[in-house]
Amino acid sequence: MEIDYVRDHTIFETIVGSQAYGLNTPESDIDLAGVMIPGKEFFLGLKKFEQFMGFSGEDHTVYDLRKALKLMGDGNPNMLDLLFVPDRCIQITTPYWERIRENRHLFVSLKCKFTFSGYAIAQFDRIRTHRDYILNPPKKKPERSEYGLPEESIFPTAQIKAFVATVLGDFFVEDSKENFLDELDGIYGDYIMPLFYKYVREDCRHVAMEWLQITLKAQCNAIKAIGPKYIKDEYLDMAEKELQYYSAKHNWDRYQQWFKTRNKKRIELEIKYGFDTKHASHLVRLIRMCKEILTTGKVNVDRTSIDADELRAIKNGAWSYEQVEEYAENMDESLNALYKTSTLQKSCKINDIDDLCISICEEYLFHC
Repeated sequence: MEIDYVRDHTIFETIVGSQAYGLNTPESDIDLAGVMIPGKEFFLGLKKFEQFMGFSGEDHTVYDLRKALKLMGDGNPNMLDLLFVPDRCIQITTPYWERIRENRHLFVSLKCKFTFSGYAIAQFDRIRTHRDYILNPPKKKPERSEYGLPEESIFPTAQIKAFVATVLGDFFVEDSKENFLDELDGIYGDYIMPLFYKYVREDCRHVAMEWLQITLKAQCNAIKAIGPKYIKDEYLDMAEKELQYYSAKHNWDRYQQWFKTRNKKRIELEIKYGFDTKHASHLVRLIRMCKEILTTGKVNVDRTSIDADELRAIKNGAWSYEQVEEYAENMDESLNALYKTSTLQKSCKINDIDDLCISICEEYLFHC
């Protein structure tokens, strides 16, 4: 898809991020997000489209209207921002988008409690993980031999086959079990790995492998959960070792990725305060926005006249790590209580949103 095509079909574009929150500094980048309605070939033909990020040198994403509305209905914090950004940030708008803004109340629901607090928890996980990397960096890459494991795991094929055959034996359609196990036996070597090498860029394959490792972790947990009634003791012990190795390897990979992509502008703050103060500022903002939504139903994106000065101070190290941790724990309890008493709708008005989307797309395509 060409940039000109995207621009021609864009119905909304806005500045997002720190500029929208009123937390920007002279060094802050300008991030952009937008929404477009593609031509009829993407509705009636075989072409697929969800989002476009091909703007050279820009942090700029444009979403298909249908994907945008779905994410907003799900309570995605970054996407709800688009409905409530201050007017000063809006670069492009159209009557199509204004109709959506007029109906933005359809999207705000109790689900925001889980999405906003979920994002906040993710921020705190990064803070805690990166703090540990700063104070206690892992010394070396773990090796399977250190955990008494063979070079290749036995679980993705042989052992998984064994416990599937034993535990699920009665679940199969008659005379189909062997065919199932034969296909399972080759699924990793014959399908998954070739799939990674065919479709995943070389510099991103470690991410795909991480996904596979997560699957392996689930398999090992399954083996442990089934227990010695069906699985031999030596395999249970090996499953435990696989989990230990997985945890160490996962931590090492995350540390290496963090170290290579570490934001140079924030290194001094991390060294000085012992944790990522920018993530701390994001965490506090998300929690406060969540509280505001549960109590007022409003999504206050612009923090200028609310708490922008304090959020900037947190970003610059005004709060200790212990303060951030205590705040997150206390507010989690507070949000749980607010969730129980909030008068917000339980979920978004999905049918009304669907009707709105159909109406706008039909009108747009008619005039396109």
